Amino acid sequence: MKATIASVAAELSAIGYTSDALLSDYSFADVLSPTGETRQVGLAAFTQTPPSYRTAAFGVVDGAGKPSNLKRLRALGAPMIFAIAGDTVELWRMHADEAPEQLAVTPANELHSLFQRHAEHWNPKAIHRAKAISSEPLQNRQFDFVDIGLLIAIEGEVHLKLDILLRETLAAVIDSRGRPAMDARLLFQATFRFLAAKILADRDHESAAAWTGGDVDDVLRGIDRYYGLGSLKPSPADRSRLQTVWQGIRSGINFRNISADDLAFVYENTFVTSEVRAQLGTHSTPRQMAEHVVRRLELWRDPVGTRVYEPFTGAGVLLVAALRQLSAALPLEWSDAERHAFLTERLSGDEIDEFACEVAKLSLILADYPNHNGWDIQQADLFSSGRLRERITPQTFVICNPPFEDFELDERDGPIAQHSISKPVAVLHEVISAQAAGIGFVLPATFIMEKRYREVRALLERTYASVEIVEIPDDVFSASRTAASLLIARDLRSAEDEPIITIRSSEVTLRDRLSFLQGGLITRSRSVTRWVTDKPTGNLWIPALNEVWDYLADRPTLGEKLELHRGIEWQGDQSDAWSPDPKPAYRRGLHGVNGHLQYQSPRAVWLDCRTDSIRGGGLKFAWDDPKLILNAVRLSRYSWRLAASFDDTGLICSQQFIAGWPKEGISQTEMLALMAVLNGPIANAFSTVFTSDQRFRLGTLANLPLPYLLSEEVAGLVQTYLRVLGTADALSDREDVLQKTLVKIDAAVLSAYELPVRLERELLRFFDQNRRPVAHAWEGWGNLDMAPGLSLSEMLAGGREQFTGNWVSRTFTALSKNEADVVRRYLR
Repeated sequence: MKATIASVAAELSAIGYTSDALLSDYSFADVLSPTGETRQVGLAAFTQTPPSYRTAAFGVVDGAGKPSNLKRLRALGAPMIFAIAGDTVELWRMHADEAPEQLAVTPANELHSLFQRHAEHWNPKAIHRAKAISSEPLQNRQFDFVDIGLLIAIEGEVHLKLDILLRETLAAVIDSRGRPAMDARLLFQATFRFLAAKILADRDHESAAAWTGGDVDDVLRGIDRYYGLGSLKPSPADRSRLQTVWQGIRSGINFRNISADDLAFVYENTFVTSEVRAQLGTHSTPRQMAEHVVRRLELWRDPVGTRVYEPFTGAGVLLVAALRQLSAALPLEWSDAERHAFLTERLSGDEIDEFACEVAKLSLILADYPNHNGWDIQQADLFSSGRLRERITPQTFVICNPPFEDFELDERDGPIAQHSISKPVAVLHEVISAQAAGIGFVLPATFIMEKRYREVRALLERTYASVEIVEIPDDVFSASRTAASLLIARDLRSAEDEPIITIRSSEVTLRDRLSFLQGGLITRSRSVTRWVTDKPTGNLWIPALNEVWDYLADRPTLGEKLELHRGIEWQGDQSDAWSPDPKPAYRRGLHGVNGHLQYQSPRAVWLDCRTDSIRGGGLKFAWDDPKLILNAVRLSRYSWRLAASFDDTGLICSQQFIAGWPKEGISQTEMLALMAVLNGPIANAFSTVFTSDQRFRLGTLANLPLPYLLSEEVAGLVQTYLRVLGTADALSDREDVLQKTLVKIDAAVLSAYELPVRLERELLRFFDQNRRPVAHAWEGWGNLDMAPGLSLSEMLAGGREQFTGNWVSRTFTALSKNEADVVRRYLR
């Protein structure tokens, strides 16, 4: 067996694997197992050092390959495993979820021939490229010999287990609200030293001999000397607490095969709680958000000529992501020291908070194992000087998660604040004006469409030939529920270049939030290449279902049919402006949207209509007249957000609702049909796509496209639906009747819009499995794939049973032989 392993090592060496990347008896933590126990292979080959699951290429084990045994080796990260069975060598491909797959069996004395046949794809450069992060999310790439899903699975488990290890270890010194029982800065600094000591020890680094006894003082002194950091001098009480932390980290899973940048990401994310962030002024960018920004900037296209600068560095997550990608793009033959010297010269950052600067430096040190310090992270107030522009050259890519708030009054005299009172707008304007090579910004969600960003979007359009905007849902940031957008601009346009721009619009839906956080999955993307006009509009967003909206662009709009107004507002707290019972000067109405459903208003209460309580002129509207009532605040974060109900009882509404009164010539029958439109898929998709926050704007709803003509059939179906909706729950088939009637209403409305079937299907899939705000179970529109060429109304007209089984052969009769011969001759 040893002789065969030596033969495999010799063949790997012959195709480019260096001696320090071929490790015998390599042990690693099986992070894909529940307990993370240690596994071992007889030989492991890596594309570059330091070794980790990201750079693992091959593993070699003794014994015939049994899938159940080989599956335990997935956490090594090697796409292929050699299993030595006597004089035979088996080659197995590793998968993320499936059992290992046997690719070849060859006699040991024919290994040379096997390697020669596959040298082009097995050499370290080829496998490194196959495993490295490129410009696209990892899920979209697949290679014959590399299951990228395995890399994603390992990464996810590494982060989870490291997070658990740190949380459990720190639990002894941090309370349930995330507040340390000792100085937070000291704990953070010491935790870095413990993590660094753990990884050095697990990788058998010679310096680790200084703390083999496990004493916390030896660890602190040893890491301080190794990295040239200032010494820590904890009090006796803090020393005892830190000893507990060190023992917990020391006894945790083996760090040997863990990528150092993973350690940096988890270190920052786990330790710096929201309370610590608030206390020390640090902020965080979710790792996959940072990875996507850096990935799409395509730094790998010219790593040698690239510089990366992160203003408002915070904890340095974006810089760690840039370090990972640039490091992966450098020549494999470079040593660790050469890569370190290159990266420290080209990565830099500024941050006003002293502690955040230290967090960023320590994160970069961890990510750059086993190299020393040297990172250019400076403490600076970028709003009070011209330093931001001075840091940028034509070779500099600027990556940034700037403050989202506006400038305070006393801050508006600064040089950057001259661009805008909005800090993100002002910073972005300054960076574009400095002619940065590329831009990767985390911005407020409203950047996509809000007017205050129009000027800076136009500046982007004039300056860069490639611009991508990614819409990110809320619940992605760990410390807040803030929706965001990502801006990635590159390919700086010169005066000689043609004024052409490629725009890419991408989305992460709420349903795919976890897939994005775990593996960088983007739900959908749209792109277009067009000319830039002399006066750019700043329109850089291609909305979802853009072909649908283009098709409906010349249709009448809701604002032509209804007069839309928000409900009444109060001087004081709105929560105090209602009563469940009648009171003097109170009127019956709707207070909150909770319980508001399509075709059905919530329970009415009594609203305070005293003139001294009301703010604005909302009380003057014709509340006693028939009207449609819509929610002014979205009902869901998914695609069904809008609900409309009809009222002819004189209800008054609060500002949480929008009321629509018919304009001259609009009958009650047409009002019922308009209610069906507002509750239908087009209105809900429109309000979702063109609203970037939680409240609907009157102008947006007024632009909702309507059919040229709504048949009386729609109003009749609505009346049927309302009648059944009002019946007793004891009606045996009530739910089924409501479901079928609602589908018929949607089909009739869609038929009136006359969309091509392809666009109608795209629209309906926009609501895939989303819960609908109706008073009964919503089962969707059935299996649309059964009849891909027919509209919803055509499917209903033919009966759903018509489109089951082999319905094509039942519907269309085959040509006779003579007719078929005639067609063949014609086609020749």
